[in-house]
Amino acid sequence: MRKLTEKDIEKISGAILTSFTCLHYLEEVSKLGIIRHSAKKNLSKTIDDLKLIEITYFNEIESLDKNYLGDKIIDNKMSFVGFLLNEFSFNDFTKFQEIVCAYNLEPNRVTGITDKILIENGAKKV
Repeated sequence: MRKLTEKDIEKISGAILTSFTCLHYLEEVSKLGIIRHSAKKNLSKTIDDLKLIEITYFNEIESLDKNYLGDKIIDNKMSFVGFLLNEFSFNDFTKFQEIVCAYNLEPNRVTGITDKILIENGAKKV
């Protein structure tokens, strides 16, 4: 097997996180009882495929990354994305994407705002 580059690990991480996010919403939709029988069968297959992708890619990184850095990073990201998906609505989740875009444009301004909000709510400045 070939050695994974940082770019490879980044791509695999993206695939895992994307599958994880899709899996979350598809499982939620499948519980609503609004999907017809034939579509529900296809959805179940898709959910199974996404689980397989997530596990396979995660194991692939684990087996090739001798320092175990990639799987630790993915695990942390999956925990964070899981937190976002379970704690916030889809609309809030998409709003976070807008915040990231704003941060990309003006990082100091966005950081200043978040620092102010956190300090006003009890965070300690380090």
